[in-house]
Amino acid sequence: MKTTFLFTLLAVALLGNATGTGNFSLIEINPAHGTEQFVWSDSSKHIYGAGELSCMTELNGKLYFVAQDTFGNEELWTSNGTEGGTQLVKDINPTGSAQIGNIMKAGNRLLFIASDNNNWDFDLFSSDGTPGGTIKVSDINQNWNDGLSPQRAANFGNKVLFCTATDLMSTDGTVAGTESLLTLTNYNPSQGYCEVNGKAYFILTNNFGKPQLWMTNGTTAGTELAFNLGDSASIISVDKLLAFNNKLYMVASISGQGSDLFSYDGNINGTLTHIEIVTGGNSYPQGVTVANNQLIFYASNMTGTNLYKMSTTDAAPQIVTSSATVNVSGSLSFYNNAVYFLSDNAQQIHWVNLSDFTHHVLNLTNFSIPNSFFTSTDFLVGTGGKIFFAAYDTATGKQVFVESNGTTEGTFSIMPISTNVEHPFNVLAGCGIIDVFDFKVWGDKVIIPANFNDAGRELWIYEPQGLASGIKTVETKTEVQLFPNPTSSQLNFKIGNAGYCETNVRVTNVNGELMLQKTVEGETSSVDVSTLAAGNYCISFSSLQNGTTVKKFVVVK
Repeated sequence: MKTTFLFTLLAVALLGNATGTGNFSLIEINPAHGTEQFVWSDSSKHIYGAGELSCMTELNGKLYFVAQDTFGNEELWTSNGTEGGTQLVKDINPTGSAQIGNIMKAGNRLLFIASDNNNWDFDLFSSDGTPGGTIKVSDINQNWNDGLSPQRAANFGNKVLFCTATDLMSTDGTVAGTESLLTLTNYNPSQGYCEVNGKAYFILTNNFGKPQLWMTNGTTAGTELAFNLGDSASIISVDKLLAFNNKLYMVASISGQGSDLFSYDGNINGTLTHIEIVTGGNSYPQGVTVANNQLIFYASNMTGTNLYKMSTTDAAPQIVTSSATVNVSGSLSFYNNAVYFLSDNAQQIHWVNLSDFTHHVLNLTNFSIPNSFFTSTDFLVGTGGKIFFAAYDTATGKQVFVESNGTTEGTFSIMPISTNVEHPFNVLAGCGIIDVFDFKVWGDKVIIPANFNDAGRELWIYEPQGLASGIKTVETKTEVQLFPNPTSSQLNFKIGNAGYCETNVRVTNVNGELMLQKTVEGETSSVDVSTLAAGNYCISFSSLQNGTTVKKFVVVK
């Protein structure tokens, strides 16, 4: 049995030199954190407090994540952002840690791989957010918990496809809806999955370790080899798959060469096209993403590393001319209908507006972002026209939380008054301090796993002030139909060109206050507004593929 859970919600004042700053709150999941402990996980980390606080996932307006209330006891937790609403979902492994891996969503259920024993036996679990609804779906008997990592799994319709050491699996989060589509004999981690015209594509390897492109319609009979990349095109590795403009795009390497961009028409033994950005050389594309109905990435062109875009009518990617003099470095972050990136100058953040492709520069006069922040994931998060990131104060050398509206004068550090730790966002590995960035935007809040006050790595929530109003209609090419409007109960909607991306749906009142929030997939869905008072409201639809659309509707009683 585990000890009684104790939560402490501490509202703290802020330090800052700008008006309109927000508020921090602390939900201390493991108050009796003890002294610093050495823990072996994905690297040699020193983790204490609530642990790594990983796998932050939103479902039906609540936040779900992995945390520990006692040392080493990592389980599934949930929070609505308040003290009373933060709790353990279920004690999956009563005798130890559940060692939960990546969390995905299938419809209204969470999926993850975990262990309910201490025998290194990992199985597939799902949860609806309640103890009774958290169940073991399938005894997949794996040796580790990474089967739902981005390289091995993806959403396909209302299901999730993923690979174990022995099978290609399909699941909707229920026992009856979980099945094997293909038996695997030479499985290596795939490079993710993507959906094109109702079929999912993924990479497997043959007996000689050469990559093969497979496709499935979600049935055993409809799962087949599409193209033998290794034998037919001399491709030795595939780094990424994604769908764009009714085609499959991949970052891949040909034998004896570096990586380039390729497209595939999706047919059995169809047409594979090598997109040569650099004639006679390799472009090494990075951060390839579909945003605002365009393919966005950065690549080398022999003279520099630049940002590229490709529309649905372009025959080949085009360099973003407004930022052509900037060497892009690190990762790309997509927020506020813009793509953010770093350059060789550690005291600058660049961004390009995805509507008109104008280039902007934020000069970090008092801050610096070192190269150690450069990862394959976000280096900042954003919402409501603002961005939030970790940086080092150039005067003190301390790591700080920074809020910015995109101007130098509107960029400032804001820290809880109790802060007494020089590196609150880092972990201490065997090779020294490692910069990490795992902030997450949740509605109008920023979730920050941090150790501000020497209480250990705990759950901090930052609520900014002065965000752009949620009721201003944003011009966009994406058409959204609402019906019926006015309504008294269900508000149905159809999202044009929804594509493969998840869409974040948020309902706000006329004051911009968040009333409801959910994530949907596909073109059609609905939101229950029966609990809202009669009046005028706005509903926004946001996704990486289509940007943001805002519509007005009326609730009647």
